[in-house]
Amino acid sequence: MADHRLWAYIDETGDRGIGPRSSPIFGMAAVIADTSGAANLRAAVNQLRADFKVPDGRVMSWKEHTKNHDRRRHAASALATIKGIKVCYVYAQKSALDPTSYVRDIALFYNYVAMKTYTSILWAARNWKGNDCQLWTRFGHVRAHDHRPTKRYLERMARQNPRLPDDIEQGLRWVGAGDYVESQAADLFGGFLKAALWPSGEFDLVEPAYLRTIWPLIRNSDSCAVPLGLMSMPENKIVTTHDWFPCANCPQR
Repeated sequence: MADHRLWAYIDETGDRGIGPRSSPIFGMAAVIADTSGAANLRAAVNQLRADFKVPDGRVMSWKEHTKNHDRRRHAASALATIKGIKVCYVYAQKSALDPTSYVRDIALFYNYVAMKTYTSILWAARNWKGNDCQLWTRFGHVRAHDHRPTKRYLERMARQNPRLPDDIEQGLRWVGAGDYVESQAADLFGGFLKAALWPSGEFDLVEPAYLRTIWPLIRNSDSCAVPLGLMSMPENKIVTTHDWFPCANCPQR
């Protein structure tokens, strides 16, 4: 009998502020795994933890444990080989947003991006494993954010959209970074997106190599990752304007 169970782990990248010291983007990275993919993902994360000498009881993170190019390159290479997983990205380019829109309120901003991400996950799960698949979705807990209204919002919006297969959901919830090994992978995937979009360092440069390395894992990357696997807001074409974007003839341009 076919195993149609799937698990999704989501972590955010960037912050929701709009001040001069805030991040230029706010987004989320979701890794979706089937049964074998979840096992492969846990094995890869545990190997990276050993490679980076992360102590037992500590959560491995992009910020703390992949501070240099060699570590980030190694992490991307290790995760890029995993079978049985798919990645979805959603992010907002703050400079392109209407300041009177959802960006004006940090809770509303989070909810809007989370719903776009959840939509991508539901569609990816259904299209991957069929209408009878079962999905367990686990968003990473965000400090100082009450996730109970967000959960109600996502469930309400999903019910109101007849195109969304929300009946496949078995347990939408928010979890701590250390609750699941797979959540640590979602953090790293978020870091790859951050590095490609968020200028940093002495010369304010981006580094897209990590994202390009894991590109085959992004949903629909074999045809067009935008927007089902990689969605930029407020317009899909924003992500296609970067020099590193791999498809010169993308119809979203």
